[in-house]
Amino acid sequence: MYDKQTVEMYLRNYTTLSMAAKQSADDTYNIAKMDLDRGMHKLHDTSINLYKTVLGVFVFGHPIQEQAKQMNVSKRQISRRLDDGLHMLTMIMNGEVL
Repeated sequence: MYDKQTVEMYLRNYTTLSMAAKQSADDTYNIAKMDLDRGMHKLHDTSINLYKTVLGVFVFGHPIQEQAKQMNVSKRQISRRLDDGLHMLTMIMNGEVL
């Protein structure tokens, strides 16, 4: 069972997670990487705006102000999208959204 903080940590450390999944004999990282990749794909199919926001801020590390400018929305809207996207991704990864 994933929580929002763990999912956010995986997103922020996506490159490290990918390397750990390849190098680890333990399946924990492999399973987390697979769940995250599948979840991101489902999030993309569900809401492109949430997907782009989560990817831009958490994975690519864009500041909220820059992401808002790129998407032509307010900083508050980006904050809402981050929260909604992270919540949706967590539910997807936990199998609560099919």
